Formats: sequence, structure tokens, C-alpha cells
Amino acid sequence: MSSDNIVPFNKGEDAMVPPIKALKSGGGGGTFDDMEARVEALEKKFDKIEGKLDGIANDMAYIKGKIEGFPSASSFGELKGRVDSLPTTAKVAAIVGMIGVGVTIIAKWAELSKFLP
Repeated sequence: MSSDNIVPFNKGEDAMVPPIKALKSGGGGGTFDDMEARVEALEKKFDKIEGKLDGIANDMAYIKGKIEGFPSASSFGELKGRVDSLPTTAKVAAIVGMIGVGVTIIAKWAELSKFLP
């Protein structure tokens, strides 16, 4: 077995990777000139997002204030108890029927008294 065709794993790796250059510092000319424009654009977009988040926070505070003014669960429980105690349709119909019978008896009393002993 010959060692002529065996190449170390990292041989030639330095030639494949370009050197990393630093960003501009101060007044020098760096290699990432477009990076500053990109960062500036991102900062502007972030300012817009920040403004929108402030608007959302204000809306949330308004909604929270509205919700605090709503009736509580205990108030709804009390209301449900009061509604449950109201007469049903059948009860109202029975009361109207009894009133009708009473009015009929009073109106026809002269005729009905003939049948009484």
C-alpha cells in the first residue's frame, strides 16, 4: 500500500475558505459597506413595529378596562336565579284561565244561581 495517494483531511482547507474581514470601525473603509444600509433599513422597520406594538398595547388596555366593567359571574348567577323564579308560559296560561273562569262566573251569576239549592 502506497502513501502517495493519502492526503491529510485538512490539507487545502485554508485555500477553500476566504479570509474573514472586519466591519468598518470609525472612518475606515471596511468590506461590508452594504451591511450598514441593511442595518439601517432593519432599524427603520423595527421602529415601525415598535409603533404598532405601542398601538396594540393601548388597544389591550382599552379592552381590559371594558372587560372590568362587565358583570361578574356572581351577578350572572343572581340574575339566573331571578329569571328562574319568573312564571313560565304554562303558569301564565293557568292564571289567565282562572281569571277567565272567575269573570265568567261573575258575569253569569244570575243564571248559575238558579241551579243552586
